[in-house]
Amino acid sequence: MEVKKGPYAPHVIYMEVRIQGTIRLTRADDNSTPPEIEQKAAQLANFLGIHTEVI
Repeated sequence: MEVKKGPYAPHVIYMEVRIQGTIRLTRADDNSTPPEIEQKAAQLANFLGIHTEVI
């Protein structure tokens, strides 16, 4: 799972799946702050038992 920073969506959570590729997990209209987005990613990764990567 990755948290990406970009010009149009400052912080977006993506999950990369081998067969389906990259899946966006946050809504386009999500106005969360960067720490909130990173906290959501950490909680989801913990629940799924996977690691996160901030890019």
